[in-house]
Amino acid sequence: MADSPATSPSPAEELPTPQLTNEGGAAGATGAAGAPASAGGQGGAADPGALPEPDEVSEPDGVPEPGPLQGSPSRPQLNGAAAPAYDVLSYLARAGNLVTGLARDDWNPTAGAGDVSTFAADFTVGGAGSFASVQAAVTAAVAAGGSARRFIELTPGTYREVVCVPAGAPPLTLYSRDPDPSRTVIVFHNYSGEPKAVGTPANPCNPSLNSTSYGTSGSATFAAFAAEFHAKNLSFVNDTDEQAATGAVQAVALMTQGDRQIYENVRVLGNQDSLSLRTPSVDVVLRAYFSDCFIEGDTDFIFGRATVVFEGCTLRSVTSRAAGGVVLAPSTDSRNPYGFLVIRSRFTADATARAASTHLGRAWDESQVDVATYTANVATGIYPNGQALVRESTLGAHIQAEGPWRAAATTNRAYSSVAGAVPANRFYELGNSGPGSAAQ
Repeated sequence: MADSPATSPSPAEELPTPQLTNEGGAAGATGAAGAPASAGGQGGAADPGALPEPDEVSEPDGVPEPGPLQGSPSRPQLNGAAAPAYDVLSYLARAGNLVTGLARDDWNPTAGAGDVSTFAADFTVGGAGSFASVQAAVTAAVAAGGSARRFIELTPGTYREVVCVPAGAPPLTLYSRDPDPSRTVIVFHNYSGEPKAVGTPANPCNPSLNSTSYGTSGSATFAAFAAEFHAKNLSFVNDTDEQAATGAVQAVALMTQGDRQIYENVRVLGNQDSLSLRTPSVDVVLRAYFSDCFIEGDTDFIFGRATVVFEGCTLRSVTSRAAGGVVLAPSTDSRNPYGFLVIRSRFTADATARAASTHLGRAWDESQVDVATYTANVATGIYPNGQALVRESTLGAHIQAEGPWRAAATTNRAYSSVAGAVPANRFYELGNSGPGSAAQ
């Protein structure tokens, strides 16, 4: 993301009644139900490949509006009647193109990436393995081709390199047999403002050959652009030293841009923009599922346009650079009802974090420049309006209880839970607990 405003706006002005009404009325059809299964076993049973074809199942018009909302204007709560349509499987049921119509394949990744004890490695990195680097093994797997899943085992250790899993890769599972992800680490230190020569690639998945700096996307330590990519028991780290950096210091540890990706028991560590969740265009919906993960950062450290579920994860705010921060920064296209779902997870902070210093999130408003530009694009019907739901999670004391959502990053568009000159923000909560929650 671009550099963010330094100050936080005031919470939205109180409205006369705590019940808010969204355009579209009450909730309609319910989505897929059922609690996720526990991790383990062979995950991702559906056939691998690209996005489902629109003619397999046409996109229904039955995705309900989330209102009428409950709670307060600064802290709207999802209506319980709408909750089944905003669960894990509802978020992940569709993908494809918003212009031609999303296809419903009812993807269910909740079994996880699989039991590593059952994996037979096709390629091994480190130790007595055939490959000294992760990228060399990925390149070999891509060259092998085919539609069968390939397994790349990483021997515990630290791999200081930049990695790209390209869009044309077969289904890959990258894993360590060690269940402690801190022992198998892929790490590098590129950052957005870091100078580079024209013609020198940044991350090969986003080479930025004509640029004189890496840029946010080019800074990624690890980029996965292939469909059906799985990772388990690994750490993805960007360890940029911001104190020594010049220019913009956004530094991505993990960047995703592929459909039906699974990340189980992984760590994603950085500061600003740790985890980038992309799609190739505003018209495309791609999905990813993170379970039992640990994600760390300070400013907008989970951001992007993809549809992503975080289940059983720890989202940890760090304060080594600044006293406060923002966790979520979705830039969901307004035509897509599903952005980020954080469910049964924990929002924590380091020991020096002050109470009420951190926002749950804000809209990114990607590529919108300012409020005037945003307003003009709203009139066209194609514009971002980040969507996020935090439900059944524990919120630490560092989360601002009175106003957890703040003004948009790029435009500084004021947060509002009701429509005005522009549509309402799409940030909701449901059934959270802890000192930073609305229950306190």
